Amino acid sequence: MPNKQSVSVVLIIFALFYLFSCGIYTFNGSTLPAHLKTVDVPLFTNECLQPGVAEEITASLTERVRSMNLLRLVTNTGDATITGRVMSYSNYPHTFSRESIEKVDITEYGVRITVEVIFMDNRKNEPIYKGTIVGEGYYDFKAGREEQGRQKAETNIVDQIMQNSVQSW
Repeated sequence: MPNKQSVSVVLIIFALFYLFSCGIYTFNGSTLPAHLKTVDVPLFTNECLQPGVAEEITASLTERVRSMNLLRLVTNTGDATITGRVMSYSNYPHTFSRESIEKVDITEYGVRITVEVIFMDNRKNEPIYKGTIVGEGYYDFKAGREEQGRQKAETNIVDQIMQNSVQSW
């Protein structure tokens, strides 16, 4: 039967091994090439009739990039650039009920925003991600406002941009 001193030594060794093995491995969720250190996010262009959408998406994306701390945000050309253009914006009835043939009651509206995005590796002059993203957000027609659906759609777009260009899931 082992003595108390040898059991204590084994437990200490095991605890140290566990502690240091966890400290060596880190996961930041990034699939970015190692040569990318900085990124710039110019104002997205707005090709839809809804004012302010491009500015809001750009500001939200910039804040998300800053908060993730994977790339340093710069104002001029960085190692990478995220550009985009808002192609369409629509506010449409999403959910409705029908009391009779003559009466339809809309209960929920949806906001759909379509954005084309390019996440460019400026060092290699090639896109890391290029694609069209559709963000949707819904709001209660009677109790909510279109801005609530719009904000949800914009957040959805930023989530998808980050997922498609910076993070691995």
